[in-house]
Amino acid sequence: MNFNNSLNSGKAKKILPNKIRADSLFKSSVQAIETAKIIPLNPSTAKTILRESYEGLRECCEAIGFLQGYKFLDHQSIGYFLRDILKQEAIFNKFDRYRKLRNGISYFGNSIEVETIKEIIVEIPKLVRELKKIIQK
Repeated sequence: MNFNNSLNSGKAKKILPNKIRADSLFKSSVQAIETAKIIPLNPSTAKTILRESYEGLRECCEAIGFLQGYKFLDHQSIGYFLRDILKQEAIFNKFDRYRKLRNGISYFGNSIEVETIKEIIVEIPKLVRELKKIIQK
């Protein structure tokens, strides 16, 4: 699969760039990540921290899409956008990993290790910073 397939299948759409929507999503992204950081980490809160952290990363990616004139209707299309349009294979791989972890806990009742959450709390803010640098070029 690739981003062109997402466009052709209607899972992503070409739109007019929308800076106002992008700015709103960037703010929401920061709020979600900051919220995830202040939740006390333990086995009972691990899933919530993952969901909030991933949500912040997803919102950042969607904001970049709005800046570049794309709207995503599923999370996989966001990954293809990262890989195929932004040419960020490493970020795509991390995004896709976190997407799958989030789907596992949200839709399949999977558990997640506290050690994995410790990694996520550090890694997702780094990814967001990297993405913001990319769009500021």
